[in-house]
Amino acid sequence: MIKDIKDAGKYKIMCMISKCDQSKTNKGTPYLNMILEDASGVIDAKFWNLTEEQANQYKVGMVVEAMGDVILYRNALQFRVQRLIEHPEENITDYVRQAPMKANEMQREVHQYIVSMKDETLKLVTETIISRYQKDYYTYPAATRNHHNFVGGLAYHSLSMARLADHIAKQYPYLDRDLLISGTLLHDVGKIIEFSDPVLPEYTAQGNLLGHISIMNCCIDEVAHEFGKENEESILLLKHMILSHHGKQEFGSPVSPMIPEAEVLSIIDDLDARLFMMRASQETTEPGKFGPRVFALEGRMIYRRKDDK
Repeated sequence: MIKDIKDAGKYKIMCMISKCDQSKTNKGTPYLNMILEDASGVIDAKFWNLTEEQANQYKVGMVVEAMGDVILYRNALQFRVQRLIEHPEENITDYVRQAPMKANEMQREVHQYIVSMKDETLKLVTETIISRYQKDYYTYPAATRNHHNFVGGLAYHSLSMARLADHIAKQYPYLDRDLLISGTLLHDVGKIIEFSDPVLPEYTAQGNLLGHISIMNCCIDEVAHEFGKENEESILLLKHMILSHHGKQEFGSPVSPMIPEAEVLSIIDDLDARLFMMRASQETTEPGKFGPRVFALEGRMIYRRKDDK
């Protein structure tokens, strides 16, 4: 499995192609920039010196047996593919990463947070939306890359944020806990519409044209209107939480946080994503070494301490 690739050397693995971009060398020879994935992890890969026919042969979603050499390139392991053999009989779902928690476990904990809410309007809207997207909520990723980009990532990320919000509300009792819980559980639900599917997600037309923030804002409006709650202040504040959770306009939010709960939501969303990316880098780095630069973390190299085994 990919997680067992720790050092340079020759390897043969069964995996799925989760990224496959064609490019050409300075001499015009086709090659492929790839990401190979299995249930244990991912690895960057290059397939050099191909003909045009060979370059067009391999597609995202194929399950293949990959043979080649693994090298250390810019502090990261890279698979230099020498041969790929397609295995169409294999089930693609056996080669995708899953959330560390099972769907039914996440579902139980999300339900516990919802029933603990005292604001009946926020409870009703939150429960209704999650119920309508029940299956997808627990299978979709939180992103196509960078953080929680695996099956179940959306619910896992949202649940992690809800736990943080619960603790923060105890430390700062003037915060509206129900608003925080509702905001954390709902903030990324629009990605179910924004992304095409949970296994190999691409941006849909709605995703590209509207984005998950505005999609979710409309969803809250619709549900609130169904129950005659559209004029309640808690709905207005919840919509502000959703619209501002990216923090700044340049990061995709039409407004910046203007209430403390919205500021908290934005901060813990960023915190959970950043810590995920840092830990993901450490898990593929030898103790006492620096990992490759992480673009989404301002190009920083993340260090793995020597006693982190």
